[in-house]
Amino acid sequence: KMLLQSSSRSNRPSTGMGVDSHRLDSSAGDAFNSEEYEDLGATVASSNYLWVDPNILKLSHRIGRGPFGDVWLATIHSSTKDFDEFHEVAVKMLPDSREHMHSLLQRFQSTYQQVETVRGVCWPQGVTIKNGRVCIIMKFLEGSIGDKIAHLPSSKLPLEDVLRYGQHLLRGILELHSHGVLALNLKPCNFLLDDQDVAVVGEFGIPMLYAGMVAPSERTVWLGSPNYMAPEQWGANVRGPVSFETDCWGFACSVIELLTGERPWKNLTPEKIFKAVVDRHEKPNVPTGLPPSLERVLKRCFEYDYRRRPSVHEILQTFIDPSEPFKVGDWIIAGENEKEKGQGVGVVKTVLGPDSVKVQFCDKPRELTQFSGVNQLSNLSLWKYSFQVGDSVRLKASVNSPRFGWPGENATEGTVSEIGIDDAVFIVVFTGSQQTWRADPLELERVAGGIVANDWVRSRNLVESNGQNPSRIGIVHHVGPSGSLKVSFFGLETLWTGEAADFENVSPLTVGQYVRLKQAVLAPRFKWPLTECGEWDTGRIAHVLPNGGLIVDFPGRLFHGKGWWADSEEIEVIRISEIEGLLKKYQHIEKMHWVVRPAVSLIGLLVAVRTGVVVVNLVTRPFRGKKQAAVTDEAGIKPGQYPTDLGKTKKEGTGSLGSVWLPSQVAAATSSVAGIMFGKGEFST
Repeated sequence: KMLLQSSSRSNRPSTGMGVDSHRLDSSAGDAFNSEEYEDLGATVASSNYLWVDPNILKLSHRIGRGPFGDVWLATIHSSTKDFDEFHEVAVKMLPDSREHMHSLLQRFQSTYQQVETVRGVCWPQGVTIKNGRVCIIMKFLEGSIGDKIAHLPSSKLPLEDVLRYGQHLLRGILELHSHGVLALNLKPCNFLLDDQDVAVVGEFGIPMLYAGMVAPSERTVWLGSPNYMAPEQWGANVRGPVSFETDCWGFACSVIELLTGERPWKNLTPEKIFKAVVDRHEKPNVPTGLPPSLERVLKRCFEYDYRRRPSVHEILQTFIDPSEPFKVGDWIIAGENEKEKGQGVGVVKTVLGPDSVKVQFCDKPRELTQFSGVNQLSNLSLWKYSFQVGDSVRLKASVNSPRFGWPGENATEGTVSEIGIDDAVFIVVFTGSQQTWRADPLELERVAGGIVANDWVRSRNLVESNGQNPSRIGIVHHVGPSGSLKVSFFGLETLWTGEAADFENVSPLTVGQYVRLKQAVLAPRFKWPLTECGEWDTGRIAHVLPNGGLIVDFPGRLFHGKGWWADSEEIEVIRISEIEGLLKKYQHIEKMHWVVRPAVSLIGLLVAVRTGVVVVNLVTRPFRGKKQAAVTDEAGIKPGQYPTDLGKTKKEGTGSLGSVWLPSQVAAATSSVAGIMFGKGEFST
């Protein structure tokens, strides 16, 4: 079923980038084996109602180019006995990847066939193979917001237009997300304009079609355009997952470009952007002079951890009315995020203006707390994961003394029966009990099968992936009202959705723990250094990624000791209390810092020298005799005193002090210490 705009044959002149369409059509046999094409086309056409016969599609000229393919102006020829009709369309020609063509078409079918159209989005209306490349057919729209600002003297839009276009785009993005599709490539050139000057999202998740594949170009691996990419998009299988909040980063970058006329990171290469965004955690600059609520929400879009970014719904609410940061009845959380201790969760009762609200918290039943000014309002945000009646909840493990009490250890999980809008208090009931309990919403967390958000879990089944098998240990990011879990696994680009029965709890890994690869691991996912004995070395966790991936440092190594990657499924925690033997405990202490070994060796050397001097004095004192005494008397030194300058002391006979030296045992000890300090060979990695 095709929903295409009918028009006459296009007479637009070529922009110079186009090529002869007849030559392109006739070269299909050279670019792609005809037999493979016929077999693949027949297979796709039989199972995909979006399939379009390539013979009726005629390419005109190229009108755009990007990291995920070229955009062509084309026509589709429909003929009957009475008349011929031409439909003008836009064609997204994906990069050449013949080895993955069948997978691309299968993913396209599974992603887009379930929904015929999405409001506010230039939704794909057909797919075919042309010139050996997958072609996605879309409705043709004349221009984009990127084209519009390019023709303006200041290259930027007034705030009123940015807010109006932003509302159109955010509603389209919400429509995409409601169908489980991420845009991932949001930028002004992909914000199309229809004939009513309404902004339409021209990107519908094409980067995800290439997830896990050996991409035809390095850019495709990035899952977006570098200047607009969130940190997790730079290698989503290891830094991921990408999520709905990933689109918030790209949207905010686009808004900044529309307001300032300058693209974020405009003077940096992709490699330098990577170092700035991923390594140094730098953020694009938000222009000043904006409404406080708009400036605040844009800054929050650039949080490094996507879980701390605002939802698309919250951004849309701000764009609709920047003068009112919140609405009456909104559930808000006071504090930078839900993990930190703040004033709690409350309900907005009164909006006094663009920079002042009154909030009801459960700990002050007859008193409203007022927040005024930019600084105070910056600590407020919408509660992203608010509860619903019927949710299974329990007390957070960090809560030692609940504000309103709790039934006891036997009643660990309850059900929310009432949400108090007036006093911001939840009413919880427990199975087998008629008594209700009041609860502070900040002290509760949704639970499913004993699993809550931020728990570490192991999948009981093998997790499916587009590329290399992901880790089976992950982190729970969200527990849904229905009890479903969204879990992030290292090696998987997106969140994995499953039931609580599919997972089991495991011990969490934290920054600062000492770990090493399990002895059973022979071929780890990433390189790992070895000790001098050929065993896996011990390192310290420096950073835990949202997907459970680890970045490990080896402080016991002076060189090449930082930034080693690890799969949490392949490592084991090393605790000094569990190590047997004094020697092994000392070897573990050496892993804590490279200075331990030379420091201990130096101390040993000093002790050995000091001990040797004492031994020499004790051994040689009976043999010094009168001759040594005569020598010391001649030098003007009284018996029992040491000379201040041994170089001026007269050395006579074998009994003089100047002839005394360390015994062979001390020399041997010194040699052993040197061996400990410098070793006899290089370590292997």
